[in-house]
Amino acid sequence: MLRTILIIFTACIISTCTSIPETNFSIAELASPIHPLSQLLPKDKSIPSLSILRKKTKVSGILLHHTKGLSSEEYITKSANSGWLVHYIVDKKGKIYGVEDPGTSLIKAAPKMDASMIHISWEGDKEDILKRPAQKKSVLYAIAKTSQEFGIPVTNFDVGGRSGIFTHSQAKKKFGGFLNGSDCGNENVLKALLEELKGSYFSEMEWKDRYGEWVLRKEKPFVGQNGEVKDPSYDKGRSVTPTPKAELDSIEKTADGLLLEEKRLKYNYRGAITADCVVLHFTAINDYDGTLRVLEKRNLAATFLADKDGKIYQLLDSPLHMAAAATGTNRNCFQIEIVGKDTEMLLANPAQTAAVSKLVYELCQKYQIPLNNERIESLKGVFSHTQAKKKWGGSIFLDAQDFDPGEPYMKKVIETLGGTYYSEKDWYDRHGEEWILLFTDFQP
Repeated sequence: MLRTILIIFTACIISTCTSIPETNFSIAELASPIHPLSQLLPKDKSIPSLSILRKKTKVSGILLHHTKGLSSEEYITKSANSGWLVHYIVDKKGKIYGVEDPGTSLIKAAPKMDASMIHISWEGDKEDILKRPAQKKSVLYAIAKTSQEFGIPVTNFDVGGRSGIFTHSQAKKKFGGFLNGSDCGNENVLKALLEELKGSYFSEMEWKDRYGEWVLRKEKPFVGQNGEVKDPSYDKGRSVTPTPKAELDSIEKTADGLLLEEKRLKYNYRGAITADCVVLHFTAINDYDGTLRVLEKRNLAATFLADKDGKIYQLLDSPLHMAAAATGTNRNCFQIEIVGKDTEMLLANPAQTAAVSKLVYELCQKYQIPLNNERIESLKGVFSHTQAKKKWGGSIFLDAQDFDPGEPYMKKVIETLGGTYYSEKDWYDRHGEEWILLFTDFQP
């Protein structure tokens, strides 16, 4: 009798651990036939050539993708030709294509997640699937079947723990390893699916440790020890500390050699830099004073700010004070912000570009900084904020495109000064794995 009770108790524990919460449909009611994914592959590609064996026990999560408007055939072809794949794809009509034994197949779709994920993609873009009942039902089935088979929690709370059901976008923000920072998988779609499966959906602000060690971090500018919101406070800069003397020829100063008080920034001291490199940014704001307000509100800082009229102002008390502007470079670099809405606006302003070039040259001469942008990981040279983002991430506004301040602008400044400019494909180890943003033609 006792043995029977133990068997029943054990069975209940196993059932609890390996099943999903009760859904609005049984698995049988959701069930759809699964067709071989190989039917969609190019003739020169195969599942074995795009996967490696893994133990089923390694599977702990599901990653949801969509095709960004491509047809299923186009999406799988582009993925396979770039060395990627997904385990399941559901077309617009609800037809499911899948790998025969997804648990034993490790395929590449999301670096730092692949070893423990089953990748499920749906044909369409944004929230298209919510308008297609047949497709939605099939995706629900693929998720429910996978969740039940591998004991995956029906929640998106802890992507860092790799246990649950997540969009590719959430994985990108946590771990990086992506080509394009735009939406993939769609949070509203995931929310609808998890709610239908009676799981637990968490919005971005509720994701576990969202302000912590994420590649794309949420900013939390002024908070107390317990996370409470505080009024902004500063210990350096305009109206807080005495106006210092200017140390560089290239920046604006008063008749007696002081920085211009009204052009300075209120900021918090973060330490000193080692003066090894220069990073150029553009503000995306067409206004000097507006830029100061945004930096102060976000508790960010730059070392210098170049106005549209070609005048450059030092924002910090010392050029060797650390600015908070570009993850991975702050402890080593001078940060130069350039007022302008976009790259074209910067390139159309020769007076401003000449002033920025003059400052860059003075810094490089004074601190023996190389006039090239080949190896950002060396922190020796002149780099764009975009290059720093692609190497280390950091900015929640990162969208994986060239925009800050634009590589054509970097080329103009570096070559004007007699330096050597390297295009992205020639950046050191650009095809290596130690970049947050990949250098590839396509990614699922």
